[in-house]
Amino acid sequence: MGKARTPENAPTHYIPIGSQEPPPVFVDPTGGRRRWIRRTAYGIGLLLVLALIVVWLSQLGGSAPPPGRTPGPSSAAAAR
Repeated sequence: MGKARTPENAPTHYIPIGSQEPPPVFVDPTGGRRRWIRRTAYGIGLLLVLALIVVWLSQLGGSAPPPGRTPGPSSAAAAR
């Protein structure tokens, strides 16, 4: 009885072993795309942080009554 060959080293008719793979399609050797994406992500992050600060400050400010109205009893009740 011999030793069986492992499947990863077995020759096939469908996938030749040791074949050259085609070069990658999306290659940016200058790095321009990566810089653009990073700057865009930082800009979006900055806008989100500013929106969060505005919401936080609005929570600290409390609520103001609508213009023209004052809190308290209505004018009809005050006239009695």
